[in-house]
Amino acid sequence: MLVAAVAIAWLGMLAHNILSLPLSPLSAENVGPLVIWAGLLGAYVLSRGANAARFGLLAWTLANLVLGGILSVLPLTVWPWSPEQSIGHYAAHAIYALAQAPLLWLLLRPGRIGLA
Repeated sequence: MLVAAVAIAWLGMLAHNILSLPLSPLSAENVGPLVIWAGLLGAYVLSRGANAARFGLLAWTLANLVLGGILSVLPLTVWPWSPEQSIGHYAAHAIYALAQAPLLWLLLRPGRIGLA
C-alpha cells in the first residue's frame, strides 16, 4: 500500500507538470522528486518505519501538498513567476494536491503502517 501511495503522490505531481508546464516526463523537475520519494520510501522500509524516516517521508509529502499543490498556484508576490489563473491550471493543482492524500493518510493514521 505504501509503495502505491508514493506512486500516486508522484503521479499527481507529474500530471501537473505535464498539464501545466512544457516538461518532459524525464525532465529533472519530474525525475528529481521521484528519486527523493524513492529514497525516503527506501529509508522508511529499511528502517522498519523508524520515526526519523517516517518524518522525512511525511515532510516531503506535506511540502508537495502545501507548496506545490496549493500555494504555488496562488498569485503571491513571493514567487518569481506569475501563475496562470485558469480553470485548467487550478484543476492541475487540485490533481497534484489530492494525489498526496493517500500517502498522508497512511503516514498520519493512528498506529503503524504496514510495509506491504
